[in-house]
Amino acid sequence: MDVRAPYKDIPIAYCMLNPSDSIQNLRLEKSFLGEGNAYVMAQQTDSIYYPDAIVHLERWDNDKMMEQLVMTRVSLPGRDSGIFTRSPNYVFQTTAPIKRNSEYHLAISIPSTGAEISAVTHTVTDFKVTKPESYKKTLALWSYENYQSVEWISAPFTRIYHLKIRFHYLEVRNSDTVAMTSDWNIGSYISRTATGGEDMKSEILNRNFYKWLGNKLSKPGSDVFRLVDKKALDFVFTVGGEELFTYMEVYDDDSGLLIDKPIFTNIVNGIGLFSSRNQQSVLGKSLSTHSIDSVAYGFYTKDLRFADSNNDYYFR
Repeated sequence: MDVRAPYKDIPIAYCMLNPSDSIQNLRLEKSFLGEGNAYVMAQQTDSIYYPDAIVHLERWDNDKMMEQLVMTRVSLPGRDSGIFTRSPNYVFQTTAPIKRNSEYHLAISIPSTGAEISAVTHTVTDFKVTKPESYKKTLALWSYENYQSVEWISAPFTRIYHLKIRFHYLEVRNSDTVAMTSDWNIGSYISRTATGGEDMKSEILNRNFYKWLGNKLSKPGSDVFRLVDKKALDFVFTVGGEELFTYMEVYDDDSGLLIDKPIFTNIVNGIGLFSSRNQQSVLGKSLSTHSIDSVAYGFYTKDLRFADSNNDYYFR
């Protein structure tokens, strides 16, 4: 008995618009079923790609199309090895600017099958960070038991905020100085709604910064010493739209339960995700002299060979 259902072509599309990026990418592939080994078929280009797909991005305002962008098929360097063919690695791209706080429609037509695929999203917009304050150039993290508060006001059409802190430092060996960075992932935060205007907060225990730094960096050789950069800390937010939040809620369940998960898609006549994300940062906050000394002599970081605040670097 043949247990396979009759063949049905299902387009699969993924596109994450980012107004901060110079290139937008869309991956369009298809599900397949046929006689023979599925792993062998996955290595065939015509099993996973549509040769004649036409892809447009449309910007709409008040039920009126304001702009139509053509996305062109290009071949990227081969994808990571796995089930599917590494090359060609087709995606659809446009280099046209994407506007923030705008409604975008995805329109895909496939003449060979007659399929018409569509989706709608709203690009995320900038939001207001209230702490650390823009006027405050220096942060004091030297007391282990105090907290650094990061606060912001949510933006419309945005649900998920991921925060990381990027630490800048210098490594000095003889006359060579190398600028280094390391990222500390703080966590993800979810707004209650996508309407915007919600006060949001992350409270970060100062002690955890030094513990993270002590675990992240290894002890250098005796011919190397380190300096906390004069612009030591960046607060980097990666934010995502409501569709991305829902997608992650469905598929990022880490309960370990072996359950069938529902399929989430906002693609009409297909499967996949069309949403938006953006990155926004508060850059170049300095550490106070006491904080620099805590890096140099503190319990968690004393072996990392950081110079204290008396180093000439801080007085140039």
